[in-house]
Amino acid sequence: MKKILFIAYGGGHINIIDLVAEKLSDKKDIEFNILALTTAYNKIKDKYPKGVVKKLSDYKELFQKSIEDIQQYGLELLDENYHKSSGVSEEDTIFYIGVSMLDLVQKYGRKEANRLYGNKKRQAFLPVETMKKILKYEQVNVVVSTTSPRFEQASFIAANELGLKTIEILDLFGELYPLPEAKHIVCMNKDIELSLRRQGLKNRRYYHFGQPVIENTVNKILNINQNNLKKKLGLTNKKVLLFATQQPVILNEDLTYGQYVGYDKINNQIFNLLLKLYKDFNISIILRVHPSENPKEYAKWIEKYPFVKIINDIATLEESLAVCDLLVNQASTVSVEAISANKPVFTFKSHLEKIYPLPALTKIPFIFSDGFEELEYNLYLYLKGNLRIETTSDFLQKHSIINIVKLIKEL
Repeated sequence: MKKILFIAYGGGHINIIDLVAEKLSDKKDIEFNILALTTAYNKIKDKYPKGVVKKLSDYKELFQKSIEDIQQYGLELLDENYHKSSGVSEEDTIFYIGVSMLDLVQKYGRKEANRLYGNKKRQAFLPVETMKKILKYEQVNVVVSTTSPRFEQASFIAANELGLKTIEILDLFGELYPLPEAKHIVCMNKDIELSLRRQGLKNRRYYHFGQPVIENTVNKILNINQNNLKKKLGLTNKKVLLFATQQPVILNEDLTYGQYVGYDKINNQIFNLLLKLYKDFNISIILRVHPSENPKEYAKWIEKYPFVKIINDIATLEESLAVCDLLVNQASTVSVEAISANKPVFTFKSHLEKIYPLPALTKIPFIFSDGFEELEYNLYLYLKGNLRIETTSDFLQKHSIINIVKLIKEL
């Protein structure tokens, strides 16, 4: 019997893997395990038969010779890596950090490992040897994961060195760090393949299958009756503008979070623009706060601009996107979901960032604005009916889960 190992962190990554694994559950000729890292474990541990979903510490027996070192490293770095609110236990955090540090020490020596960790923190970890042990123990044929540093990246490197088949399902675009390591890359469309080829990844097999979680979200959006939802939410004006927020930060060159810039610099500009649009076009304006943010950060602007309605507590993400007629968003996944659901999407650069996080959002079919003045100009042009919106049917390919499962079976 052929065997697959799925590997994923929490958040959107495990959601992608879960949708694919769920579809494979009824295939009697394929066996699989899911290595669910950090917060991913609690999210799906009860969904599959016992023993299918594993956390890293379930492999503790493989590292008994080094268990004292793992415990020591984990305890030394526990304070800055353990967050009770995450739902990950202290014991699991110690092992996760400890085995990652052990791998780093074995590769570079203690002094250099300490220096690397001091500079990069968890971004310094790339536990290839750890994953080799796990892959050999599980005796897998195919490794499937998503786009992420550390364990996911290390899993592909380890699997490639062991001669295993590797499939990487990209969550978004091709401008990312680290670049994909897998030999078989699943992406949303042809443009992403071209981007990765330009970056040197030419000796790979590419599959334009879409993205399971985004496709799932889009299907829900398209099945919602917009007019009925507008009435339910009391949005009586002809058009509804959704402003989807995100934490105002400056990214580093490698697309990791750098400096926090504060809300005033962004929101003073945006809310002033929303006021103009509200007065001049009599539109409804709703605001959806990103899950990583605290809605209280927006309280003083909501008080000053009462026509803006925070929608988090009264509508799901899918309902928020279904009810809107246009989306304003700096650069996040919600823009991809909206454009895939045929909504006009206005992305923008604030000029506070050194690096724009998603360069693909600066191109058609997105309506990109280089600064707040251009954003105002483009929104006015659209609301006056003078801006042509270009749509594309091949931005997000359909039937992603079926096609990914077919690929796995073929490999």
